Amino acid sequence: MNKFILISAVAITIAAAGSTEPACAEMSLDVSPIRVTVRMEAGEEYTNALRVLNSGEEPVRLRAYLEDWYLDEVGTPIFLPTGTLDRTASLWVDAAPVDFLLEPGQTEFVRFTIKVPKEVVEAGYHGTILLETLPLNRAESGQMQMFVQGRIACMMYVTVGNPNKAAAITELTTVRREGKNYLRLQVANTGDDFVRLAGDMTIRRGDDTVGEGTELPDVPILPKSRRWIEVELSPEHMVADLMARINIDIADVGILIGECPLDPSKVQLAQ
Repeated sequence: MNKFILISAVAITIAAAGSTEPACAEMSLDVSPIRVTVRMEAGEEYTNALRVLNSGEEPVRLRAYLEDWYLDEVGTPIFLPTGTLDRTASLWVDAAPVDFLLEPGQTEFVRFTIKVPKEVVEAGYHGTILLETLPLNRAESGQMQMFVQGRIACMMYVTVGNPNKAAAITELTTVRREGKNYLRLQVANTGDDFVRLAGDMTIRRGDDTVGEGTELPDVPILPKSRRWIEVELSPEHMVADLMARINIDIADVGILIGECPLDPSKVQLAQ
């Protein structure tokens, strides 16, 4: 189970609408899953449910709705109205209930069904189910009041058929920002389906490994997009005869390998 209040947050944020006074009671929601990944064929249906638990001390009213989304090059999700993107799966999804109240300790299941059209190109598609807090009395929505304001997102990845998967390391360099050094990596997803990174960075002197490896973050890269990733480097690794080696194992693609010298004289200042 994952606890989310604002998108990509893991702690509760209290916002008092129309007031600067803090809320007097904790409000908390536990939602699972926050990611749905499914492979389907054209014309198929898939049904599942989000489990939503009010683990706080106050009743919470929620609205469930669908939107499109994509990731920018640093991984920030950008949300758009349903049907905006060519690779949207949001138009294929029905969810219910769309408006419900949760008392403290109460659980609700938001059931959803994905219906893939019969004629659709084999590719990776994505959408999201958003849960947004509402005033307890919707008739009072225009009045001055206090309520928790936030959104929770369940990201959906739908692979239709067996689309082509391809990815490549397109840039690998060292940068300095605020007195710290980083290895900056860019990976391009040139295929038609999602890929996720799984791999590590090792420091090498010739054929020998120096110290322990650093695991790369497990992050998605959407089709036809690029993703920047930064890994902090220890000061003792910034030596001219050392090399950083990146190993990325992408399912159905293979292993991507890249190397970058750690010569301090070649470090760039981060923009």
